Amino acid sequence: MALKEIVEMVEKGTSTLVGFDARSPLRRGWAFPTGISLNEVAAHDTVNPGDPPRWLKPTDLMKLDFGVQVEGHILDCAFSLAFDPRHDELMRAVQEATEEGIRNAGPDALVAEIGGCIREVMESAEVHRPDGKVLPVKSIKNLTGHSIAPYKIHAGKSLPSVNTGGDVRMLCGELWAIETFGTAGGVGYVTGLGNCSHFMRPNSDAPGKMQRCALSQGALSLLDIIDRRFGTLAFCPRWILQEAAQSKSPLLKGSDQRWWSAPLNELCSMGVVNSYPPLADLQGSYTAQYEHTILLGARGKEVLTRGADY
Repeated sequence: MALKEIVEMVEKGTSTLVGFDARSPLRRGWAFPTGISLNEVAAHDTVNPGDPPRWLKPTDLMKLDFGVQVEGHILDCAFSLAFDPRHDELMRAVQEATEEGIRNAGPDALVAEIGGCIREVMESAEVHRPDGKVLPVKSIKNLTGHSIAPYKIHAGKSLPSVNTGGDVRMLCGELWAIETFGTAGGVGYVTGLGNCSHFMRPNSDAPGKMQRCALSQGALSLLDIIDRRFGTLAFCPRWILQEAAQSKSPLLKGSDQRWWSAPLNELCSMGVVNSYPPLADLQGSYTAQYEHTILLGARGKEVLTRGADY
């Protein structure tokens, strides 16, 4: 199955279920690009327009990370999928680690202690390969869960899958993405890799007047689309292409499917937009991810993304 087909199916379903209305695009709809990351790539990958077709293969381990927002209130969820049973032990270890994080989360809970509990569960597991090798499951240390605020997928607090120390606590009323990543055959640390497909405005105030004067007309036209359609929500070039198809600006019309690259790179170089490249562990390793969004209340917590299947 083509990766493009998978993400478009998810995004079409999301738009329908939340009642997306193009006349008020920020009221409800996608919260961020549908992540579809394979094998050693753990996060922040999706399909870019103009890229060669990519396919989900029988041996792949896929992470599907998707989210919705209604009036800025974001739900973030992810799971792993594989057809090859050799990935089952890794996926089970990471899912159990996420559930451990959820069990330990609550008002006044120390984030560092939750991270330690997550690591203990995840790294107690092993992966038995068909060739007889036994690989330890490792927590990916530099990918974290996070607090969520209106129209802000990352609200400032992080929940690592290890105990990093510190005195940061969860508070009543906060929304959290309990998100864990594990690897088999890797080092437990990811770095940027390949073409970037995830972008986001750091805030709605930039650029200032002087910055705006330094931007090309193409970059300004693209920025207008970003602000109107996405605001401070994350976006991807596929979505820019969809919006530009309805735009009357001649600057945004072109037969080249990568026309967006130059003005978007300009916005990134000026600090008006941030880029988030795909994040991968060692080539040849496998990574898994599971995630739920929880709301912390005075009487307990609620898992907002729980369903019959996950």
